[in-house]
Amino acid sequence: MIEDFIKNYFNHPKTYDEMFLNGDNYRNHYANFISNFSKESLENLNKKEELAKKLFMSQGITFTVYDSGEGIEKIFPFDIIPRIITSIEWSFIEKGIKQRLKALNLFP
Repeated sequence: MIEDFIKNYFNHPKTYDEMFLNGDNYRNHYANFISNFSKESLENLNKKEELAKKLFMSQGITFTVYDSGEGIEKIFPFDIIPRIITSIEWSFIEKGIKQRLKALNLFP
């Protein structure tokens, strides 16, 4: 069950975790997601992930790996668990993106 996953989640103390502060203490902006996520069975989540992979392949969300002269098409890596970004975090990211774009546009 997903509840067991959340209860037994290990958050390495020296790494940043977008969802959890530590163990079962998740960040406030993940409350709605975890409430809905924990109602899903692991089997259903696996089915949804497989469906997403098939959709990515059929929609061309792929890249080609050239190894041994053969082109192998792979789906773009993704995670069915979203990274939820707060407005404060996004504001910081947005400033950096704007700064980077301005700098790139200064090159001829």
